[in-house]
Amino acid sequence: QDTPFRPQATACALAAVAAMGALTNPRPPGMPRCSWIAAPDIGRTAAHLSGSGHPRFRRGAGGGCRGALLRFAFLLAAVGLCQAGRDFYRILGVPRGASERQLKKAYRKLSMKWHPDKNPDNKEQAQKKFVELSHAYEVLSDPKKRAKYDKFGEEGLEENGGGGRPGQGNPFDMFNSMFGRGGGGMKFSFGGGGRPGGGPRPAGVGGGGGPNMFSDSASETVGIIELNGNSWKEKSAQDAAKHRNILVAFYQPNTPETKELKEALQKFAKEFASHGYMEVGSMNCGRLQGVCQKEKLQKLPTVVYYGPEGSQPQRHPSGPITSEALTKWAAKVMGDHCKVLEHQSDLRRWLETGDKEPKVVFLTDRKSVPPLFKALSLEFAERASLGVVLKGKDDALNKVLGVESRPALLHITDEESLESVKFDKEFKKEHVSRFLSRAVGRHRSEAAYALRELTAERFANGECAPSDSRFCLLLISHTATLAPDVKASLRQLAERLRSDRTIQVFFVRNRAFAKAFGRLQPDTVVLYRPKRRRFKVFDGAATDGDALATFVDSAVGGGAPLPNSLPSSPSFSAGARPNEL
Repeated sequence: QDTPFRPQATACALAAVAAMGALTNPRPPGMPRCSWIAAPDIGRTAAHLSGSGHPRFRRGAGGGCRGALLRFAFLLAAVGLCQAGRDFYRILGVPRGASERQLKKAYRKLSMKWHPDKNPDNKEQAQKKFVELSHAYEVLSDPKKRAKYDKFGEEGLEENGGGGRPGQGNPFDMFNSMFGRGGGGMKFSFGGGGRPGGGPRPAGVGGGGGPNMFSDSASETVGIIELNGNSWKEKSAQDAAKHRNILVAFYQPNTPETKELKEALQKFAKEFASHGYMEVGSMNCGRLQGVCQKEKLQKLPTVVYYGPEGSQPQRHPSGPITSEALTKWAAKVMGDHCKVLEHQSDLRRWLETGDKEPKVVFLTDRKSVPPLFKALSLEFAERASLGVVLKGKDDALNKVLGVESRPALLHITDEESLESVKFDKEFKKEHVSRFLSRAVGRHRSEAAYALRELTAERFANGECAPSDSRFCLLLISHTATLAPDVKASLRQLAERLRSDRTIQVFFVRNRAFAKAFGRLQPDTVVLYRPKRRRFKVFDGAATDGDALATFVDSAVGGGAPLPNSLPSSPSFSAGARPNEL
């Protein structure tokens, strides 16, 4: 029983029970007050709590009022220790079972409220509260630290190892990493590699830390994130890698080169970060030597661009790092999902691919893709497809798309007629981004009943291919463009069938594919089931939408197989469409 209990939680519980028992339980008749306070159970509790096994606190050791008072004083001290640890859940105002999202939401709200810059009349108290909030979030947002805190309390974070007491980091760094100076909340993965903690230091990397290039003054760091250990770990996650788009400047503090780099970054950030073209970050290699070594930096300062998933990190070439050099270099190496369209054939092929995304074309008056549209192509990756027509590339596309002057931005809503919605606002990111978002929404609502051409690309992707078990309603067309009344009729039918996922509506102009159904008149409609290689010909006019709907309902809903069969599945010729042969 003389073996000490080291866990603070156990000690606190024993102290509280013993103290309450000594103070509240009635004293037996005839027992002196000092003897009652010095009862063996309390003495044993004191021995456990002391942790030293000193005889004065062991059972039976010490007697009378002196021993009792020593024991009682120790109990009061132990109870005081129980109350010394802070309740981080209460500080953040969250329940003990709070999720990561709840913790982050609470920290964001309270840290904004108590930031010293927002409390000039109560700065000292705000500073204390701000630091306390940061310490609480630092522990509870780290699963390992949180588990130790829940088990042992704040003291246990130090006594049980695993990171030491909270509050060792800069609370303003945590605030900046949470809100991101000029960032869009995107996460990305860094390249590099190397042995953790291994390899030589980059030239210019010394020890001892040193001040960060950018402080917490908003006027100084607009558009730039000063990366620390926490923010680097958070932003190096794999989530949303397709949107990755950041330039990072690695530096050694207190050098002439760093001063020049700071001025260059500030000017560059005003051009790129403040306009939303990319994130800009800086990292103090004096404080984060391990990270800089893993990135295999040969010298400092070094500027690296990290693009979308699948691309390699790009390093700024040797030479002076000026704002002009950064602007020119970043515009060249930044990630880009845009499709450059040089000819009408490029436009047609592009329109026939990626049916899940709206097609938006930008006709620029420049000879390269502007940074704004590179950035938007990353932001809208897998949501919208951006095509770019550069200056001097097939001016005939202007006429085909109905563009009189450049720059011009169009959302093509009909691939056959090239009908489009035109952008009519100033070319700022917020305006163009809103236009793209509306294009995405419109495409999602209309894609189900869009009238599309069955092309070799779509056929290769499984549309009406031999393995397709759905029905295909096909208009066999022999003309370059569909007649307006025929198109309207088929669109109306496609809209009626939008909720029926077993039927697709296409028009076909490939001669080899159409020939498989026999010698058919122009604008004949065929209902075809590829997997069964069976079909039925509609004997009415393609302009009669009601008759077409009745034909489809009876053929599909009747339960009987389609009457005609094919000896083999149709295929696409490598040649042009019928009207082009």
